[in-house]
Amino acid sequence: MPSHDRPAVLYESVVREYSPAYAVGPVSLHADPGECVALVGPNGSGKSTVLRVAAGADQPTQGRVSVLGAEPRAADPEFRRTVFVLEELTYFPDLSVREHLELVAAGHGLGRAGDARITETLARCRLDAHAGANPRTLSRGQQQLLALAAMLLPPFPRVFVLDEPESHLDGPARRWLGETLQRIKEEGGVLLLATHQSSLVDRLADWTVHMDGGKPRNDDRAGGDDAGGVGIGGDEVGRDGTGGE
Repeated sequence: MPSHDRPAVLYESVVREYSPAYAVGPVSLHADPGECVALVGPNGSGKSTVLRVAAGADQPTQGRVSVLGAEPRAADPEFRRTVFVLEELTYFPDLSVREHLELVAAGHGLGRAGDARITETLARCRLDAHAGANPRTLSRGQQQLLALAAMLLPPFPRVFVLDEPESHLDGPARRWLGETLQRIKEEGGVLLLATHQSSLVDRLADWTVHMDGGKPRNDDRAGGDDAGGVGIGGDEVGRDGTGGE
């Protein structure tokens, strides 16, 4: 059973080894409701690997990770209900944009409330004019908005694993994304975010982890109370900058 005493997201000396010559980690961090941990660094630095472990798509070689008090399991329906992982949608050739969201709504058991939520979400994502279009005809930015619409549609995710959510978005859409993620934080959602966009980091991050060559080289905290933390070399750092618990 999930434990309710633990942080919403907890990494304990997590290492993902790919070969004797290359491993990602060790990473130790925790995040509570309403917090954002941002991973920054060049392509290939290990950001996506850290996120894949939280998403249940990869297993650590060493250490332990828990999300909402349980081990991440991508195939677990309860995990998929409460943890949203941003990924490129699989498009069905005969389904429209709206019909793809209807599949998402049905998968989350939204029932009759689904239709209204789909209409609202299409408008929020500026896709209402494309509701009847085939997703393959959309621009890359519009396809990214459709993936983000799938994030906003279910009412109950508590943790959001987001790998470069700003990809292919234009300036107005990126501003909308920042506002949307800020609102998710204010509602108690936890954001695990890998990004190249400094404005998203500045706006959202309570903690910033700088990845380089698979290693967390240093961390910056936005300040605040004594919740949350990011560790380097496996030692968790507290909000006050001292060693963690």
